[in-house]
Amino acid sequence: MRNVAYFLVGLVFILLQGTLHRFLEPLAGQVVFGFHLGRLLHGSTPSLVLPLVVYLGVHEHSTARGAISSFCLGWGLDVLSGGPAFLFRFTMVAIWWLSRIASSRVSAQSVMTRIPLAFVSSLVESAIVLTLLAIFGADNKRPLELSAIVLPRAVSTALLAPFVFAIAQRLQADAQAVAGPGSSHSSQMS
Repeated sequence: MRNVAYFLVGLVFILLQGTLHRFLEPLAGQVVFGFHLGRLLHGSTPSLVLPLVVYLGVHEHSTARGAISSFCLGWGLDVLSGGPAFLFRFTMVAIWWLSRIASSRVSAQSVMTRIPLAFVSSLVESAIVLTLLAIFGADNKRPLELSAIVLPRAVSTALLAPFVFAIAQRLQADAQAVAGPGSSHSSQMS
């Protein structure tokens, strides 16, 4: 049940991140203190699914459930983003796996660790995507063009990561409450 909730919330995040640039677009023409916001906002649309995958890597105890959940979230990104087939499925599982490795070294319980973890994960995700596009993509110049948005995207993803982590934590708490206080094994089964 909990994994279905993660997937449904992930689909909402995918749809939201796909339309977020439309809300940032009117701000791009504004000038604040002599600085054009268009330069700052170019490429700053965050990945809302990435912190959810990082959360699964840190907090999901079952390797199979975590990998399958990450694969499904990547599948949703592949289907709704219109990118090359299997690009985000592979990337999300790789990020989940790297987050799982990082969870043994870093505790992601506080905002001070969640933000850097999301920032680094976003940079790694971008590196994987750009590398795969350079190797398998039809246009060799496209990864070079996309590299300009890596840093703004990583910053915006990191800034929104605590909110995504809070939603994921709430889903996990609700699933444990539904399962009952004495059934920790049954809450891990969902």
